[in-house]
Amino acid sequence: MIRKFYLAAALTFFGVTLGFGVEPTFPDLKVLPWNGYKAATSLTFDDSDPSHLDVAVPELNQRKMKGTFYLIANRTDRKDDWRKLLTAGHELGNHTLDHKHTNELTPKDEEAQVVGAQNVLQKEFGVPVLTFAYPFTEISPGLTKWLTKTHLLARGGYGNGNYVNKPDVEPDWLNISARATMTDLKFEAYKSWIDEDVAGGGWLVWMIHGLEGTQWGWQPIQKKVFTQILDYLQKQDIWVGTFLEVGSYFRAQREFEKVVPQVNGKNKSWNWKVPNVFPAKVQIKVKLVSGQNDSKGFEIWQGKQKITPDEKGLFSISFDQKELSLKPAAVSNAGSVK
Repeated sequence: MIRKFYLAAALTFFGVTLGFGVEPTFPDLKVLPWNGYKAATSLTFDDSDPSHLDVAVPELNQRKMKGTFYLIANRTDRKDDWRKLLTAGHELGNHTLDHKHTNELTPKDEEAQVVGAQNVLQKEFGVPVLTFAYPFTEISPGLTKWLTKTHLLARGGYGNGNYVNKPDVEPDWLNISARATMTDLKFEAYKSWIDEDVAGGGWLVWMIHGLEGTQWGWQPIQKKVFTQILDYLQKQDIWVGTFLEVGSYFRAQREFEKVVPQVNGKNKSWNWKVPNVFPAKVQIKVKLVSGQNDSKGFEIWQGKQKITPDEKGLFSISFDQKELSLKPAAVSNAGSVK
């Protein structure tokens, strides 16, 4: 019995040490919310207001921040100026053809206000228009019917007071909550919004209308207050991204988290589906989570490319690839990308 025990122990030792027929114990993968930042925010601007071009855009560009501008397709002037926003990384979104109340729309009108407006904007500016903002924050089944087929995300109303979208809760992608700026609010109120967002580790979406100097914009805010908001955001560990940029990362994260990984011999693999109307080249950041397992000595591969971690040990994976594999380093092949 003693001899058999030592023989078994020796075989176990050599099997584990040399890798003879022993399957590895894999670590897990975790997506870092908000591209690795503590929180996220998106500055969205409504109604094709020229004050956005004259006041908001120069301040954003000066700070290398990006915003989302929701254009009313039939009420947008200065188109060359709006087109220039695209080269700076800003987003142009769909705010319908005519900005009408839902009770003014027939079923045919609902299609036109969603799909027709999208077509007009895409033809005019030459880029996909994948996000939408409801005029007056009014939502109807007819509008969402057409949005489901043509848009990835829609900014809705006020979320019943839940203004911060949490990374561990899947939202209604066609009714993302937002907070609206108001003329009478002081900077201290907006500061509290940002503090709440950072403390909650969520995504705060701003709904901004007129800015100082507007001729017709609703609830205009002073340029001084606007710049105070931007300056305070810069001091935070917060991702300031367009509505599409942050929203597509968030959605990719949630899709990845639904996957049940499969272990096959020396590989652990994830396979997922990309939602309809999804932008190309979205990357999400993941890290190896060891738990009780050793995360060292493993590599992440997508197809024939090994993904190299950054200086923080984080991996940027391509959501377009629809798959990735985790392998022990000893069985991997040459070739890597960052």
